[in-house]
Amino acid sequence: MRKKGIVWLRNNLRLEDNPSICRSLEDCDEILCTYVFDESIWSPPSSQERMGNARAKFMLESIAELKEEIESRGGMIEFLYGNPVRELPKLMAKYGADTCYAQKEDAWEETEQERALAREYHLILSEGKGLWEDAELPFALEELPGVFSSFRRKVEKSFHVRSSTSAPKTIPCDWKSSSAIPTLSSFGFDEVVYDSRSVLEFRGGCKQGMAWMDEWIWQRDCLKQYKETRNGMVGADYSSKLSPWLANGCVSPILVYEEIKKYEDERVANESTYWLFFELLWREFFRFVARRFGPQIFLRAGIKDSQNPATRGDRKTLNRWKEGRTADSFVNANMIELATTGWMSNRGRQNVASYLIHDLGQDWLAGAKHFEKNLIDYDPCSNYGNWLYLAGVGNDPRPNRAFNVSKQAEYYDPDLTFRDLWARD
Repeated sequence: MRKKGIVWLRNNLRLEDNPSICRSLEDCDEILCTYVFDESIWSPPSSQERMGNARAKFMLESIAELKEEIESRGGMIEFLYGNPVRELPKLMAKYGADTCYAQKEDAWEETEQERALAREYHLILSEGKGLWEDAELPFALEELPGVFSSFRRKVEKSFHVRSSTSAPKTIPCDWKSSSAIPTLSSFGFDEVVYDSRSVLEFRGGCKQGMAWMDEWIWQRDCLKQYKETRNGMVGADYSSKLSPWLANGCVSPILVYEEIKKYEDERVANESTYWLFFELLWREFFRFVARRFGPQIFLRAGIKDSQNPATRGDRKTLNRWKEGRTADSFVNANMIELATTGWMSNRGRQNVASYLIHDLGQDWLAGAKHFEKNLIDYDPCSNYGNWLYLAGVGNDPRPNRAFNVSKQAEYYDPDLTFRDLWARD
């Protein structure tokens, strides 16, 4: 009898360097891929709170490309709707599979689903989300350093990054799927129109992400001055902008790391090439913070034993911030860019978050949820980790990291280019 397996695709929307698919093909004679549109995110009213048009568009594009890639290799993908813990066993039974393969995730909701599914069914989890897994750290997860600098020093002393794996040439599957790729309108989202002011026309999918990485690193040769340009706010070149593809798993961090090392070997190794790796380290740090503290990163009091968590704030002030109608034009420009494109620069994110928390005295958690809904590169670990950090209830060694937004605007937008670009008509 031919052994069958189900591959539950999550935040690993790619065939290139996908350990879950590789493992399933090693174990099984044939596999059926599936993606579950989780009702807690995609179904109203949840989708109105947790998913914006731009983020949904990028994810659906990524899923559509992956579907084409799977089918071109003889495979098939089935789309499910609802709770993964309920729906996956039904598909396993229909397909005749006794094992489900998936990527190990980091954040609380995802890991709770893993635990619930594993209690009743055979679930095999593989790496793929980051550069390392828990067992590869030079310390136990419970001993995770409380600040990034200590984490970085310890992991850099002796680290090994696994080699990437190639996409499979064939994906054997005898299943005939009846599910079509959904559209934005099928979930109640509006169509997204590209705005020419956007830093980049972001499109989801592994091919798109790999093509942009090649263009930014090799064709534009931007990596060699990344440290100097990374705090820019206008245009395509100032940062790698790989985060949307990383967040959705269209491109793996292993592939980015390998590209950095290749560039260092073939062109130049300098502070800028190291700094892109440095940013990957921040991503790793927040992954392990999420694993270490579970649901705490989503709570107002954060991961510190704080007796004075941030205020809940008021809705009118929060809405003015969301809509870019505050008293600060620099904040407004960034918030309008986010609402229009689903993107905001790193410098912008730090300033608008600091302004909401420290200048307006509002709830950091409400700000984090707004970013969750609207950012095309939303990643729960990095998003909530950064908001915790700025709110003083996370991993910041300083008690009050407030930005002087006026000075920041003068330094990073001295000629008003960014503010003029995103000013209201």
